[in-house]
Amino acid sequence: MTGHAHVKVQDAAIERQSFMREEQYKHFRWTKTTVRSSLWGAAILPVGLFLVIYGNQNKWDWTGKRRDQSLAAAPKS
Repeated sequence: MTGHAHVKVQDAAIERQSFMREEQYKHFRWTKTTVRSSLWGAAILPVGLFLVIYGNQNKWDWTGKRRDQSLAAAPKS
């Protein structure tokens, strides 16, 4: 081991971007765009996924089915 494996090359653009990212919370504002994206990510999308999953929860039964059998949980006779 020669001892030069941990040399850090500093790039001004990377340092600026890192600083802006670390200090971003100080300059955040609630605008139409941030409110809309926050609602989509924190409320609308999770609730929509929950409703779709909850609606299909007991409709299908995949365990022990053969090729000619129905996947419906309560197959029609």
